[in-house]
Amino acid sequence: MPSDILRLSLPTVTRSTHRSSPVSIRSLDAASRTSLAKLYFEGYPLGVAAEDMASAREEIEATFRGDYGALRPDACATAWVNNRPVGAVMVVEHSIWDEWLDGPFIIDLFVHPRYRGLGAGRALVLHAIETCSVAGNAAISLRFGDGTSPAAMGLYESLGFTAYPSA
Repeated sequence: MPSDILRLSLPTVTRSTHRSSPVSIRSLDAASRTSLAKLYFEGYPLGVAAEDMASAREEIEATFRGDYGALRPDACATAWVNNRPVGAVMVVEHSIWDEWLDGPFIIDLFVHPRYRGLGAGRALVLHAIETCSVAGNAAISLRFGDGTSPAAMGLYESLGFTAYPSA
């Protein structure tokens, strides 16, 4: 059966220090929940993640409540350009949908369309990878689906994520 799970064994990736980027990484709580909801709503094609801003706000609140798993604050982050939040990665301790899947799980990665191509998504995923690796986790996983852009799939593959069989 085909899998919609990608997994990366850790540690395999180190942050590139030679590339100049306008993107800085900050903690998830550096951005307001309203800013995160706006980025979440604008970062996905209409109807994929949220139908409107009210449902985007509820999704972000549900994430912080732990409805999708216990957040790993150390691995979650926001990307900033010119002192403005432009994207986020949200990581939980483990997938609540896949009890058999061990290790941290990326539940969301989103970047505002206007800021794509600057390396924000890569910087966010690298932050999650490196944080989990330093914490001693053996792997990090994520799911992909209709809301996963070809650019995001290319990013995951370039970082070494591979298809992982379902249980």
